[in-house]
Amino acid sequence: MFLLMLLISGFSVYSIYNLDKAAENIKGRYTTLSKLVSDKEEGNDGFFANEMLLEAVKISDDQIKYSYITVFTVIGVILVFGITLTFFIPRVITKPIFNLFKAAESVGEGDYSYRVGEVKSSSEINTLAQAFNHMMDNIEINNKELQKKNDEILKLLDTTKRFNEMLETEIEDATREIKEKHKALIKTEKLATIGELATGVAHEIRNPLSGIAIALELMQDETENEEHKQTILEILNEIVRLERIVKGLFQLGHPKSLQLIECQPNDIVERALSLVNMKAKSKGIIIETDLECGKQFSVDHEQIEQVVLNLLINGIDATGSFGKVRVETKNHNGTVEIAVSDTGCGFSENEVDKIIQPFYSTKEQGTGLGLAISNGIVEAHRGKMHITSKKGTGSRFIVEIPNDLTDDTIA
Repeated sequence: MFLLMLLISGFSVYSIYNLDKAAENIKGRYTTLSKLVSDKEEGNDGFFANEMLLEAVKISDDQIKYSYITVFTVIGVILVFGITLTFFIPRVITKPIFNLFKAAESVGEGDYSYRVGEVKSSSEINTLAQAFNHMMDNIEINNKELQKKNDEILKLLDTTKRFNEMLETEIEDATREIKEKHKALIKTEKLATIGELATGVAHEIRNPLSGIAIALELMQDETENEEHKQTILEILNEIVRLERIVKGLFQLGHPKSLQLIECQPNDIVERALSLVNMKAKSKGIIIETDLECGKQFSVDHEQIEQVVLNLLINGIDATGSFGKVRVETKNHNGTVEIAVSDTGCGFSENEVDKIIQPFYSTKEQGTGLGLAISNGIVEAHRGKMHITSKKGTGSRFIVEIPNDLTDDTIA
């Protein structure tokens, strides 16, 4: 548009230039004619002709001036119109289009809230702006719905993840429980086999041992040789040890049924301590106690006393002179804990897993049945025996038994 106005203005200036040249040409011709007419005719007719010629020149000049005025007026109008269009078009057309371009850039950057304001221009641009705003409304609605669905999906994924983690934990717990039960089943089957074998062996050994012991006692009474008497006494002591082993085999093969009664854990510990105090004093071992348990529990007190006594004897045997053995009782998470620890030689990691197995012993004169029988008694009470030990620093045995044990729970 502005270029068209420049072309029209240029053409108008060119026309004025041609008019100006024509005026100059007419004036020149007028001068020449005037001179010629004056030289030729000096009469009245010449003067009249001269007047008419002047009149024609004047009319021509007036026409040229009118043409000048017309051309300059047209140029002025064109310039005013051009300037008006120059400022009006950007405001009415270019600016709305720029706003649309800016809105498109905002959409490209992810901002769906931008809207084009009301356009006071042609209906086409206003319609385009309204269509754009309508499109943005739909996009924003769809985006919100998409975001909502995305949040729901993320929430579902989070729930699924937590469910999977919980399921994985439960699977691990179930797997561990199955492994423990499988291990316990294998152990039970092994113990059952050992028990049957032990019962058979004990039965076969017990009667001959009794006969041998009676015969040796008779020989001891009849002989007068002191050396023979000493030898017979040593044999009888070994027979006593064998009888103790046989008794252990019977107990391992056929555990006694539990006779539950309400009793105080501290009383059981104190009775066991009274049986080992002399043995401990003879070795110079100090026995420390920390009996905090104030509640009663339902157990077979004779069998639990046997367990505590066995742990105390093992601790005293493992501890050197002037060592310490410590006994503790306490309530913990619905259970009664009886702990026996010593400052003895301790066990290696490999030995800790084996010491409760039948016939495994670290003592020279041990039968390997004491801890196995004790562990069986604890498990019969639905309890557990925890063992921690370090070679050269001592061991700690914790017997953990539920304090609400009843006949129904062990049935």
